[in-house]
Amino acid sequence: MARKACRAPATTEQVLTCLRTQCGFCGHPVAVAYRTQRTITTLQGNHLLTLRVRRCRNPTCGWYHRPYRPEEEGKWALPHGEFGLDVIALVGTLRYTSHRSIPEIHQALRDRGVQIAERTVTHLLQRYEELVAVHLADQR
Repeated sequence: MARKACRAPATTEQVLTCLRTQCGFCGHPVAVAYRTQRTITTLQGNHLLTLRVRRCRNPTCGWYHRPYRPEEEGKWALPHGEFGLDVIALVGTLRYTSHRSIPEIHQALRDRGVQIAERTVTHLLQRYEELVAVHLADQR
């Protein structure tokens, strides 16, 4: 089911840029190809991120026209994610440490001011479980 109300406006805005200005494949300079925005909901509120995406313009390069997104984007949220990593961590903590049910976790997030659907809490719990599984597999 679609969202019935608009998401609250972003409380902060931040511009993210790529750390590297040279192509990692051929060494040529990479230029800003386009800008894109995404809104991430964290426990501190909604954050509007403006991403400056770069591309290599060397036609002989193996990474020619491949988008190179800012590295800092990964500390905010998972790819295509609407909620921050802190929200995912809280969902997992409430479920597996406090042994709370999905409706209880949903209510706890609502009490903290996070606008979220109960079904989304289930999806975030699945993302948490996937992250834990990857972490455990990397330790082997």
